[in-house]
Amino acid sequence: MSSDVTKTDFCADQTGSANSRRARFVRTSSFYTVKLYRDFRFLWVGNFFTVGAQWIQILTIGWLVLKLTDGNALLTGTVVGVRTLPVLLIGPWAGVLADRADRRKIVMITQFCMAAAAITFAFLVIATDLDSDPISGPLKWWHPFIYMAIGGIAHSIIQPVRQAMVANTVPRHDLASALALNGMAHPTMRIIGPALGGLLIATLGFKWNFFVEAAAYIAIVLLMFPVKLRYREESNRQRTSAIKSMAEGLRFVWQEKRILQLIIMSLIPNFLFQPLAFLLPVFTTEVLHRGAGSGGLLAAAIGGGGIIAAVIIASIGYVFRKGLVTFLGLVGGCVFILAFAQSHWFITSMFLLGGLGFCQYIFRVGNSTLLQTIVPDELRGRVMSIYFLDNGLTPLATLLISLLVHIWSPSGAFSVVAGVALVLAVVQLISFRSVRQLE
Repeated sequence: MSSDVTKTDFCADQTGSANSRRARFVRTSSFYTVKLYRDFRFLWVGNFFTVGAQWIQILTIGWLVLKLTDGNALLTGTVVGVRTLPVLLIGPWAGVLADRADRRKIVMITQFCMAAAAITFAFLVIATDLDSDPISGPLKWWHPFIYMAIGGIAHSIIQPVRQAMVANTVPRHDLASALALNGMAHPTMRIIGPALGGLLIATLGFKWNFFVEAAAYIAIVLLMFPVKLRYREESNRQRTSAIKSMAEGLRFVWQEKRILQLIIMSLIPNFLFQPLAFLLPVFTTEVLHRGAGSGGLLAAAIGGGGIIAAVIIASIGYVFRKGLVTFLGLVGGCVFILAFAQSHWFITSMFLLGGLGFCQYIFRVGNSTLLQTIVPDELRGRVMSIYFLDNGLTPLATLLISLLVHIWSPSGAFSVVAGVALVLAVVQLISFRSVRQLE
């Protein structure tokens, strides 16, 4: 749809009757948001490339390090976790940058840099004979750690920026629909990305995965060229220093207890859901006695469950209060991981991971939607960077779980961690009454 039509529609929304008719139609099908707003459409498609590149990278690096280290579970789990480590140092400053600079240009620059890094790493893999015994060539086990650190820096910058951009491409009354649709990229590409990555590894080796990853980054840059952030709200306040700007965001989060509680809730997925995805290669080989192709299917099962949840939310919305549904997603995810830890059958494991994906999507989209509808746009970048700050703790959780797996077993490690997480989730469900009652 052209920008002129979009503007005309926006003006029509100012009248009560037009707004009422249109609101009823949008509630009937959230997919209409993609057709209605051209800028959101480009951002939405770009998000599929972003998440696809992310999952190809995670799957490939995990199996590559497993091969380079002769099956070392500690290094395999830790290398992927390194990707989220830079967010602790860079994330808050990225939020300040997102509220002060052109968000579209930030995404384009960082994705171009990642394309260059992926191509460079691909040539390093090409120059190494991974089939020889011992492996010969320039690629060492620590090179993937450096590559993932570079990817983590770029991810730390664009993650809060891309989330803030969603609210800048649609009016406020369509924000929930846009966030639900934007979140659909994660479960969809969780199927396509790992399945494609596993297939390429099994047939052509590791190197082509990094070229595919680089191509996805270039596609994102091209998609960002025509995007205009029509609904970004410019602040009338006098521009302060970066440090004062960051302090303002921290103060807002601390004073707005609902946002603080939503951020606390997201700690459990980053301490449990993400490490499980990082350690799937180890679980696949040691517990299920399968290879890379089966590992890709297990990762894809998580995406399959997420897609089912995405279609339900996009079609009929939240039947109950968003706050309550978000909590149910959190508790349900813990239950499915606890059951998965006991499984030794491949099909059963796929089913349980599908349930995890369903609950994870419900929680992630609900949690993000509630937060974004509360925060003002002039603080959106800083608040989102604080919201994603807990991602930087994922490497620590992955390291601890990897160590527990190394000295015990994958099943035992995840049983203990999932049990503790389930107790904490239930405590939050009971205690965070203000979040539970959010519509």
